[in-house]
Amino acid sequence: MKAIAYYERLLNHYAEMPDNEPFDAPIEAVAGVLACTRRNAQLVLRRLADEGYIRWLPGRGRGRQSRLVLLLTRRELALRKARLLVEREHIQEAWQLISALQEEAGIAGDEAAAWVSGQFGLKRSQEERDVLRFPFYRPVPLLDPAYVTRRTEAHWLKQIMNTLVDYSRKDKAVMPQLAHHWEADASFQEWTFFLRKGVYFHDGRLFTPDDVVYTFERVLQHSPSDWMKQLIKDVQPAGKHRIKFQLAEPAAAFPNLLCTERFSIVPQGWDGREAGMPVGTGPFRIVKNNESMLALEAHERYFEGRPHLDRIEMWVWPDYEGQPAPDDMRGNAHLLYSEGQLNRGASAGAVLQQLEQGATYLSFNLAKPGPLQDRKLRFAFHYGLDRFRMVEELQGIRVLPACGFVPESERASAAYAASFNPDKAMALVKQSAYAGEQLQLYTYSMRSNEENAAWLQAECAKLGIRLQVVVLPIEQLADPAVIARADLIVAGEVLGEQPDITLIEMYRSGCGYIANHLDPQHKAAAEAQIAACLRQPDDKARLALLQELEEQLKRDCCLLFLHHHMNIVGHDRTLGGISINAWGKINYKDVWIHG
Repeated sequence: MKAIAYYERLLNHYAEMPDNEPFDAPIEAVAGVLACTRRNAQLVLRRLADEGYIRWLPGRGRGRQSRLVLLLTRRELALRKARLLVEREHIQEAWQLISALQEEAGIAGDEAAAWVSGQFGLKRSQEERDVLRFPFYRPVPLLDPAYVTRRTEAHWLKQIMNTLVDYSRKDKAVMPQLAHHWEADASFQEWTFFLRKGVYFHDGRLFTPDDVVYTFERVLQHSPSDWMKQLIKDVQPAGKHRIKFQLAEPAAAFPNLLCTERFSIVPQGWDGREAGMPVGTGPFRIVKNNESMLALEAHERYFEGRPHLDRIEMWVWPDYEGQPAPDDMRGNAHLLYSEGQLNRGASAGAVLQQLEQGATYLSFNLAKPGPLQDRKLRFAFHYGLDRFRMVEELQGIRVLPACGFVPESERASAAYAASFNPDKAMALVKQSAYAGEQLQLYTYSMRSNEENAAWLQAECAKLGIRLQVVVLPIEQLADPAVIARADLIVAGEVLGEQPDITLIEMYRSGCGYIANHLDPQHKAAAEAQIAACLRQPDDKARLALLQELEEQLKRDCCLLFLHHHMNIVGHDRTLGGISINAWGKINYKDVWIHG
């Protein structure tokens, strides 16, 4: 980048000189512009000429002046600078420069953005290393399993780490992972897991039972609000390749609970200080994670077989949905998680879609004194919000009004959403204890959340209900003290590979929105239902119990369901092994390249 800085000095000093035409430039004057000695100025000019910035015509003989030709315009220099930043993996700086170019120079910014788009997709090196590169709108600095709460981070943990067991949607069963077998006593309170031999962490250490003990002690100690702390009484090695858990209550579903990402196994002694660079046993290892890029490379000794891809690069491009997608995807194997990009440029590729398991909802804080203790006011929200219009106006990946966390038939969703009756809603507001107080509506930072909150604020104003929107980082909104201050929270719950287990976690989590907003009566009812769930070995029976709980909360209007999302992934047809997981993402270990 030094060459660019030197050229910028020349360009600024000789701004009045014509482009691509020689002009007199004595070496002494040039040395002054470059703030260096005559000898160093000659070296700099030679370098700039070699790299195509200038032509330098040194004066030879008495009375002959040296002449200089500036070959790049300011626009061309900015384009070159953006490319160099990208090539050196300074993606954030490149994005800022291109954004500024688009505002100031229009076409130049679009050219730079188009060039960046061309860097995405499959890149095969001369050594035939397959690198998959794609954009994402934010970095992922927190990949410590003990603290992960967002779907993207949970998805990345699955690429770099393993749990003792894992759930297979295809087989609808818990499958071996770091443990190859497990068994329980008759009470379902003592569980023994038999560990694989010859499993290596990314740093070369051999996996042992001590790593399992360390992982669970760390999670339970670092997450004081974690409800599993009350369930797991003890975890100890039971031999060189066995681990034993003692539980405080019967839990036939215990193996299912261990599939969750926060129980991903870390090596003994990993303290989480480098939270963006965890060490795992998974198919990929992290080699870089900063504000510009997350880069993973294949784990050569992965116990389930080396991945086909050699490297994955997620470039942090905050406005990538606003950038033009290439007209033809066939030249590169692209992977896009943006519906905006898909709509503009993915016609040559394939598009996978699935209705997301989960829903966006509005939680009422019944644990806080105030007007929301009045059922009439809560039902005013229910009758006063037109879910169909919310989906239609906000669009994006919102596709269907919701009547519960698990998507049901369109008829059931339509019946719930069809309760919209603004006259009845306004009558209930007048009959309620609401006296015009400003209620605090919290959500966490994400564009779709902020759109939802703004829409709710505007619609409630029509009913005479005043809402103040408070947007916080998700880490702050995971604090029970902050959750307790909110009158309402609008958020989404994405059900993982096991919807029943995600819901159990949601209702029991010490940092969950609904769990913290329930009044003592509803909290006791939820706890009794969850305890019954844990005793059930069958997932369908657990889900039925959870749906009974959901119906009770709906009857008392403890929360309102708003809408469901559609997961969309676009990819080039040269990518094989593509399927969408519960998070709406791709499991990269299975991806391979045609040809």
